[in-house]
Amino acid sequence: MELPPDLPGECIYPRADYCLPHIVLQEGDAAFARYAREAGALARDVKDEIAREEQRQSSLLACDDRLHATGLFILVAVLANLFFLLFLPRYMLYWIVSSFILYMVNPFILMIPTGGGKMALPDGKAIREFLRSIRGTGGVPFLMAGDMRAFGKVLWDTFFINCQPLAAGFGLIFGIDVLFALFSGYVAGFFEPGTAALITLQSLAIILFYTGVWYVKPYTTSFFLSLDVMRVSMQEKVRAGWRAAMRAVLLVTALGAASGVLAISAMLLPGMTLSTFLASVDLALGWSLLPIAAIFTSQVVIARYLQGAYSRELLLQVGDYKKFHVWREGILNQLATLPKTLEEIPTPGHLVDLMVELKRMQSDYRRMKLYTSEYHDLFGFFPVYLVLPDIRLILDRSRDVPRESAPEPGGQVRTESADRAIGYECQQSAGTHQYIISPDV
Repeated sequence: MELPPDLPGECIYPRADYCLPHIVLQEGDAAFARYAREAGALARDVKDEIAREEQRQSSLLACDDRLHATGLFILVAVLANLFFLLFLPRYMLYWIVSSFILYMVNPFILMIPTGGGKMALPDGKAIREFLRSIRGTGGVPFLMAGDMRAFGKVLWDTFFINCQPLAAGFGLIFGIDVLFALFSGYVAGFFEPGTAALITLQSLAIILFYTGVWYVKPYTTSFFLSLDVMRVSMQEKVRAGWRAAMRAVLLVTALGAASGVLAISAMLLPGMTLSTFLASVDLALGWSLLPIAAIFTSQVVIARYLQGAYSRELLLQVGDYKKFHVWREGILNQLATLPKTLEEIPTPGHLVDLMVELKRMQSDYRRMKLYTSEYHDLFGFFPVYLVLPDIRLILDRSRDVPRESAPEPGGQVRTESADRAIGYECQQSAGTHQYIISPDV
């Protein structure tokens, strides 16, 4: 997803009707009737989804006052650490230990049920059914091939989107780790230089990983376009000769290896680093747990505050991207330019092209619906905003399952769910041989 660089925090849409006007069809124009039904239904669904997204954003941002009310906690955390720094002999060691514990348990803190936001997860029965279906078929049976790729993209996007707000907090905490490790190992002699080097390298790996996520934003369209440019450039170098191709392969291999090593070091090795560090400094449990617990709590306060502030801005950007770039500009404005009468379509081939374009817009609409937003707080404070895959929508068996059309009283013919998302029907006008596409209200 490409997020717009500068978007307002609140967006007010004009009261304009983007749905196609009533389209009068001659009986027998089945292909055009299908096109008109799908275009009208898509316009209606997109407008409804924009309204739901705005309502969801307003509901989530209603807890902004809780974010501002945490300033006192931040002040207490900073003052407590200054006190420990001045009067606690092994404070730097305790800070380093607490920081690695925080890094490892931070994902589980989001699972603490404190009465705050609810995760977008289905009940246990649906999850068990979902897992049994995957084991039986080797895939997600409710998703088509294109949707399966979109689901994989959503998982990729949400992982890095939710990593980005952690960059400030972890950068601050592990930056202090680097300073404390270098001072303790090479100046004060509190522990061995090798141990100081281990902590420094591990902390730098974590900082670089989250800085890279912050800078590169590997969930954006520009990131994937850069990969395509790199692929085309490699193909050109291969055609240019084996030497140029070898240089390109070595460069890509080096970048991939460096990225892989950095990601593994940041995600998988901190636990091993902490175990090695504890063994090297001979930290005995007991009363040492009290200052470690106090420092850990202060680090949680600092990290959660920064994560909440930056996740709020990212939530607004993702929501505005969905509403402005994809749904309004990419779908509603495009639908408004489509032909509205059969006379505007010169050839059957043009109608086929219109249906292909319509299918692309429907795919974009379904893909963006897979993203949902939630928040989590700690006992009413420190709200953190999350962008998650909508598991309930993914597990909905009825989604995109065609149904047979059935006549209803008054000459109305209910459209198939494959032809419409919600809310539109094809009505036969009494006494005529025409069909009128209109909203189902």
